[in-house]
Amino acid sequence: MVQSSLRVKPRIRIGKSGAREVRKEGNIPAILYGQGEDPVPLVVRPDELKRALSNNAGINTVLELEIDGSEPSAKRFSMLKEVQRDPIKNRVIHLDFLAIDMKKSVRVKVPVSTQGRSEGERRGGTLEKLMRTIDLECLPENIPDLIEIDISSLDIGGFVDIGGLELGEGVKPVRDGSEKVVQVIAQRSTEEDVQAGEEEGEGEGEAEETQE
Repeated sequence: MVQSSLRVKPRIRIGKSGAREVRKEGNIPAILYGQGEDPVPLVVRPDELKRALSNNAGINTVLELEIDGSEPSAKRFSMLKEVQRDPIKNRVIHLDFLAIDMKKSVRVKVPVSTQGRSEGERRGGTLEKLMRTIDLECLPENIPDLIEIDISSLDIGGFVDIGGLELGEGVKPVRDGSEKVVQVIAQRSTEEDVQAGEEEGEGEGEAEETQE
């Protein structure tokens, strides 16, 4: 788990017009919800958000929100649930924070990374990455930054499924364990080209015999 603090301000101006005013000031309107509490409108500074998420965990960072005006002892743990961006300027225009209980499981998407070069690739095969992220369920303190898969021993036809991943203590996959994450396949196009070439060669031989 990666944990970081994020200083935010309560948002007085709510609604669409209030959100626009916050953006005009160069800040990001946000909302904190969950754990059976009333939603809390917030204002987030872009530089503070960048600092809090500048780590390997990224969006899976456990954020300890420091809300201005709140009691220092009132810690509000959360995770980013949704990041809305302007489709043209690609800037962040709204954030959704989900309040979490550090003693209760959460669901997260953790990126997958492959390590090494497979035996199958050395023999002309192709590595297919079928999943870029894995849906996991665990306590916040057990959230892995990354799922690394050693593919060096995979031959053509070999694969790693969800059930074969090393996820760590207390971490469970959400999806079926038989679903493949990566696999090594033969290059079908090359095989087809060879077969087509052989058939073409046979046809030419028959044509020469007919001319004689």
